[in-house]
Amino acid sequence: MKSRFWLIALPVMLLLTTASCGAGTSPTLAAGEPARALGGGGISYVSGGTITQGLVATGTATVSAEPEIVQVTFGVDLRGDDPAAVVNEAAQKINRAIAAARELGVADKDIQTTGYSVWVETIYDPQTGQPTGQVAYHASHFVMVTLRDLNKTGNLLAAVIEAGANSISGVNFTVEDPDALVKQARQKALENARAQAEQTAQVLGISLGKPVLISEGGWYPVAPVMRLEGTGGGGVEAPTISPGAFSVTVSVQVVYEIR
Repeated sequence: MKSRFWLIALPVMLLLTTASCGAGTSPTLAAGEPARALGGGGISYVSGGTITQGLVATGTATVSAEPEIVQVTFGVDLRGDDPAAVVNEAAQKINRAIAAARELGVADKDIQTTGYSVWVETIYDPQTGQPTGQVAYHASHFVMVTLRDLNKTGNLLAAVIEAGANSISGVNFTVEDPDALVKQARQKALENARAQAEQTAQVLGISLGKPVLISEGGWYPVAPVMRLEGTGGGGVEAPTISPGAFSVTVSVQVVYEIR
């Protein structure tokens, strides 16, 4: 990806120290004092207690890889008048859905409960807005499973719905070791920032020094959210799922000395 650079002026907190002769002094930092921008472009930063000018370059890089695993979050969300009946029905359906996932090769270590709740809903009169005295009981139970055979993704979605799950809230394709991709993207982003800084220095006729400040920001793509409604049973057709590519993007901002 393309990178951008800026020569900008950033405020810094300064206190001017003055010698008795009134010359040959360097500004140093002091908290709470007003800022003063330096001339000549770039930014001002502190190096060895003195204010120095620098050049800012930003580099961004994206690294992609074929997904290796898929994480699917599914569950049941039920409502009824009898709390015991609602809780029991939720347990039966989620247990059947988990069993269906196991039959498709999901290991026990790759099954994790992500949410369980039972709560009471107060029923209000739609005309008056006042409580009617009636209540409804809700029970929900969600789990996340990790499937290592991506070819079975569609079958897994169909199987858990047919077994009783009525909600699929996440289908996330990823890799076993995303940190390896982060390291690659970081290195490329730093190289990109350096190349841009060198080009800028050459055009402006300045000498580029060592990096004195580096900041990094990175993000992963947001997992697609899929919601399927069903009552279980009836032969659910397996949907076609496209995993695409898993990508990691890292952005760095580097401040270089100007000599």
